[in-house]
Amino acid sequence: MKTINKIGTLLLCLSIAFLVWSCAEADEEFVHSSNVIKNISCQATQGGSQFVGVIHEYDKDGNLVEAPFTQEDVEGGYGLVLFAVSKSLSDEVDLTNVYLTAGLEYDQMITPSLSGKHDISGEGMTIEVKSGVGTVRYYRLRGYYE
Repeated sequence: MKTINKIGTLLLCLSIAFLVWSCAEADEEFVHSSNVIKNISCQATQGGSQFVGVIHEYDKDGNLVEAPFTQEDVEGGYGLVLFAVSKSLSDEVDLTNVYLTAGLEYDQMITPSLSGKHDISGEGMTIEVKSGVGTVRYYRLRGYYE
């Protein structure tokens, strides 16, 4: 009976050690170095009309980079997102009080959070997008009536 308990304890310890060892690090294929936004939109009310932001990507020298581009092309640069809202909707869409939604890779983080309402009027707001490997890119979000 003691032998069975010792074998059981040994197998349990080996199983736990294997589980801890196998979960130690994420696979390279699941870690993204991208810190660019795929898409972003704003809306005055949840479920209301969306206004898609036009994303302009700049490289580290301040030059506009046209799509398609790679992460290396824009590394060290910044982004500018412009939301054009029709002037006829200025009574219904208050740019000082909009909801924002962005499309990201699953391991990217945005600071400050896009939850709640935001002011994108005038100079707008700046957000930080952090990749899965910790690289950071800044975006200025601005809305205007055209």
